Amino acid sequence: MSHVIDKRSTQRLILRVLSVLMGLSLVLRSSDLQSEFISISRTLSRPLLAPTCRIPATDITPEINVLSRDIGKRFHLPQSAAQSITSAAFSAAQVRGIDPTLVLAVAAVESKFKPRAVNPSTGAKGLMQVVAKWHQDKVLGVGGEPSLLLIAPNINVGAAILAEYVDAEGGNVTGALGHYLGAAGADSYVKRVRLEMAHLARVLKAT
Repeated sequence: MSHVIDKRSTQRLILRVLSVLMGLSLVLRSSDLQSEFISISRTLSRPLLAPTCRIPATDITPEINVLSRDIGKRFHLPQSAAQSITSAAFSAAQVRGIDPTLVLAVAAVESKFKPRAVNPSTGAKGLMQVVAKWHQDKVLGVGGEPSLLLIAPNINVGAAILAEYVDAEGGNVTGALGHYLGAAGADSYVKRVRLEMAHLARVLKAT
C-alpha cells in the first residue's frame, strides 16, 4: 500500500512544533527575566551599609598620639585616658602659651596621671593636685571644686597656675615650679619634673 504525503498536514504539524518550541522559549526567557528581576529587587531593597572605616579625629595630632602611647605604657593607663589627658594638656598649654611637656610633667610627678587623686593632708585634688582654697577664682571658672576630679578642668586650672608663675618668674621654669610646689623640697621636685620633661621631649623628637 503506497503512502500519500499530505503536504498541508505536514506543514501544519511543523507549524505546531515551531509554535510549541517558541512558546517554551518565551516561557524560559520570561522565567530568567523574572529571576533577574527578583535578584535586582532584593539587592535594591537591602539597606546601604556605611563603610567600616574609622575617621581619625582632626584634633588628635601625631605628637598627642605618640606622647599618649608613651604615657599610657609607662603609667599603666588605658589608651583612651592617656589620650584625653595629653589632648587636654596640649589645649591648655596652647591657650596659656606654655610648653605642653611642662604641664604633662607636673601631672606625672604630682599624681602619676591619676585624675581622682586626693591628698588628705593638703586637700590637693586631681591630676595636677590643685588646692582649691588657694585658687578659688580659677576653680569656680571650671565649675567648682568637684570639677577638679575631671581631666580637662583640672588641667586647665593647673596650666593657668603654672603660666602665672612662669610669667611672675620672667620665664624661669625652675622658679615657677618652686612656687607651684609651695613647700619644702623644691629642688628634688624641680629635678623630677625636669627629668620627665626631658623624657617627653625625647619621645617627641623621635617622631
